[in-house]
Amino acid sequence: MRQSLLEQQAATIYQYKLVRRKVIRPELVQSHILIAVILLAFQLLMYRMDGLFSWLLGFAIVQVIHLVILLLAFIRVEDAVDRRWVWGITPPWFGFKPANDIRLALYRRVHRHLFWIGLCAVAVMYPWIQPSLLISILCWHLWLIVPRMLLSLAFRKQRKDGILRLQKNEASYYHQ
Repeated sequence: MRQSLLEQQAATIYQYKLVRRKVIRPELVQSHILIAVILLAFQLLMYRMDGLFSWLLGFAIVQVIHLVILLLAFIRVEDAVDRRWVWGITPPWFGFKPANDIRLALYRRVHRHLFWIGLCAVAVMYPWIQPSLLISILCWHLWLIVPRMLLSLAFRKQRKDGILRLQKNEASYYHQ
């Protein structure tokens, strides 16, 4: 009984109770990283050293695009805590992620904006950049956003007023 009480306390954040936990298996993280390596191999085979530079530059450009979209998306966010995002390279959360717990509705809205506006930004650049860079930017954008969209899809049946907590190997959904 004491252990059950301790587990219940561990699964509670203030007034929030753990509803669902999504564990991110190491195999998924490894396959996600393998996709980036395959992209690099493709770029090297097709474009040689230009492919390598495009691969690196594409990652940097996508990070800048995501930063601009995040800043624009947070113009209307009332709570300053929800605006705190950090950049990191901890798998599977490469790029920008919430620094603290975040409302599920806000998480889903921000990532929808990142996905669609990011695709539009890539489409706008199409006429002016070389094919290897365009491929890199598009692939990096999808590579960064797909795990977050899959997480959003995993919690699609949960109430939107709950809290999402992202940790290294899991994502947890809490509700009052």
